[in-house]
Amino acid sequence: MREKGYKHTPETKEKIRLAHLGMKPSAETLIKLSESHKGKTAWNKGIPRWWDSPTEYVKGQNLGEKHPNWKGGISRAYKTGYYSVEYKDWRKQVFTRDNFTCQECGDVGYITAHHIKSFAKFPELRFELDNGLTLCESCHSKTDNYMGRNK
Repeated sequence: MREKGYKHTPETKEKIRLAHLGMKPSAETLIKLSESHKGKTAWNKGIPRWWDSPTEYVKGQNLGEKHPNWKGGISRAYKTGYYSVEYKDWRKQVFTRDNFTCQECGDVGYITAHHIKSFAKFPELRFELDNGLTLCESCHSKTDNYMGRNK
């Protein structure tokens, strides 16, 4: 018999855990568990859900101009920037023109389409073929406007 207040050591707990690992409870045990739960109320029974309360949450209350982060309908740059069809076409044209080769060192590994005049500062030149140059990542990182270096 165990003494009152006796606790298993961590080593003993681990041995018990490993001994029972992968074991499935018997049908008798499952029936006993089921019977022990019958008639008991779930812990969250009767607690209102946040979407059921009409006073706290109103559908559409934070849409558009009503949202605290609203900035006047300005869309994100990715729609017109690096993820646009125009950018992908420009990039492909720059690579094709430069024969998929770095124009600084001649490497043909991982290449990047570099904007000679900054993508952010000169939006009117973003998709001009003359504003592009094919560079490897090493040469690209040495440019003066790499990753917004000259902000």
